[in-house]
Amino acid sequence: MNGVLIVALSALCGLMIGIALTKRQREREAYYREFSGLCAHIISNISYRADKIADVVSGIEWQSSALQKNVEEYKAYVSGGELSLSQGVLTKAELAAVKEFFVRLGRYDGETQLAELKQRQNELALCYKEIKDKNDKQGNMYVKLGFLAGLLLGILLV
Repeated sequence: MNGVLIVALSALCGLMIGIALTKRQREREAYYREFSGLCAHIISNISYRADKIADVVSGIEWQSSALQKNVEEYKAYVSGGELSLSQGVLTKAELAAVKEFFVRLGRYDGETQLAELKQRQNELALCYKEIKDKNDKQGNMYVKLGFLAGLLLGILLV
């Protein structure tokens, strides 16, 4: 009876680890999807209205809490603070690219800014596609491998 309980608990722990890894990957996917949408929103605003960038990013509902936090940190930076972004679900290289994006945002004339934003949007679309494809292929694998690793560990412990 105790052996079955140990196997079940270790399989459950492995399953939870797999679910946590999958959730983190899905959060990265949502971050990139919404960041690409942010670029599109800013591009349309620059093209037609030319509001202040801080006003453009305000009031948008984000599904990605990491992007929401980065946008709030950017608004604090525009208000006169120093730009310090939370890493959240991003790698260090991705965080550096996002920081560069926010630093350069609003620094140029409209034409230059539009060209740069369109280029950045294309890069983000590629990153999003890569992450989505990876998640589609490997997302369930993390859950299954976590469960099987936990099950194996439980069997070895018994």
